[in-house]
Amino acid sequence: MATRVGGVVPDSYGLSLTVTVPTASEANPVEADAILTFATSGPYHAVQAAAGSAIVLKAKHPVRDALTPLGVHVYGYSRVDKFTYSGTVPAIGASIESAGDGTVRTALSANGSFVLYVDEARSYVEVAMP
Repeated sequence: MATRVGGVVPDSYGLSLTVTVPTASEANPVEADAILTFATSGPYHAVQAAAGSAIVLKAKHPVRDALTPLGVHVYGYSRVDKFTYSGTVPAIGASIESAGDGTVRTALSANGSFVLYVDEARSYVEVAMP
């Protein structure tokens, strides 16, 4: 049997994350290879991508409820990192920028970063970075 050179292998995808899909249910399952996008409804939330949406996430496996973690391939972001913030608490979905003092703050305009998680007690955010 000959082995084909090239093709898609798991490492070809780059960044992978675990998210939840609050709208997933037996009646509305997320199937493997479904195209998703980040949602601002909660930390690490995803939803089915609407027609015309940019492709941001692709489901690795099916889920049939809102609490089951879903592994996804992530496109358009190079990594997720943790930053201490200052000032107003950044909202999930916001972009961040340097505050000039070693911390970050909510950006005045979108810059390609996306806040995925906010820990107000410890003053840090987890952010998908371009």
